Amino acid sequence: MHFEKVFFVAFVAFVSFVSFVFQGCGSKPSDPQPIVAVTRTVGSWQGRGTTTVGDVPSETGRFRIYWQATNETPAGAGRFKLTLRSAISGRTIGIVTDIKGMGSGTADYDDGPRTYDFLVESENVDWSFRVEETSGEFATRPGSPAPGRR
Repeated sequence: MHFEKVFFVAFVAFVSFVSFVFQGCGSKPSDPQPIVAVTRTVGSWQGRGTTTVGDVPSETGRFRIYWQATNETPAGAGRFKLTLRSAISGRTIGIVTDIKGMGSGTADYDDGPRTYDFLVESENVDWSFRVEETSGEFATRPGSPAPGRR
């Protein structure tokens, strides 16, 4: 009986020692690399009055639209409406903005890869908009905080 007790204590001590030794042998996992979406400018347009900007290809259908309406003349008579449409069918995907007067803003869309066009309806304002597409690829940016550590 005494032998079994000594063997058990020695076995527990051995297992503890081995786990302690091997605990320090593993390499420390590296910190997760920050991930940023890769964007590219699809196009930028400006003008005054109503027009259609067509055949805007998108590989992902994920983009951000920056728009602006300025120089309202005469005051109180301006209108700017920007509509995102399918270039093939003409179907409305979404109204980016529909404002009276001047203003600016952004809108995000995630519709799918296709060719788009934009219908600009404008009265008495100068307008501009820029489209940036977010690709499905990601890249690490050195020195950036990791996601969730901002």
